[in-house]
Amino acid sequence: MNLEELEQELRRARRPDASASGALRLSIERALELRNAGNLPDASGRSLRLVLHVSDPPEAGALEKRRMAFEPDYHDEPTWRKEGSRPVHIVPLRASRRRPSESRAWYEEPQVAELEAQWQRTGAVSGVNIPGDLRGFLFKTILALRAAGKEISVEALSASVSRWLQPDDVARIGDALRRANPPARGKDTPCGPA
Repeated sequence: MNLEELEQELRRARRPDASASGALRLSIERALELRNAGNLPDASGRSLRLVLHVSDPPEAGALEKRRMAFEPDYHDEPTWRKEGSRPVHIVPLRASRRRPSESRAWYEEPQVAELEAQWQRTGAVSGVNIPGDLRGFLFKTILALRAAGKEISVEALSASVSRWLQPDDVARIGDALRRANPPARGKDTPCGPA
């Protein structure tokens, strides 16, 4: 679905009398087939978008669990991406009609506040040092990895964000994480001239 079709479908979700956009519903198998071919936009600018209905307020980890039904490997490095590929866009659609201003900001959610408190005390979350300017973005990724039962590591974080970021941004984040988490020196590791 392209952006115009998405906007029309969102209008229709709020007003059932609105006309349908003509966007195609795909089976999971067909969607993964298109994604694995690179998720290249068609002549109308369509690429994969996954519209998921969520509770309001969203249940922690529920969106990630639902996404895994449609894209079970979404935390893994996307080997299917190539020049011109687009990420699979996720559109959470709240079940209620509450206005976003009435909802809590994502960083005020208890799970994120807990990560922030841990980071304030130690500079790390789940054993990974987190650069301050990346923490909001990486906290959400850490929560998604936890919900999926995945490990939290520099490699896992880099692989997970590579799903929806451009390669240059993935490299910048990976480099920042590696600088913040240098390999531990063992007692037998050479340290330079004595």
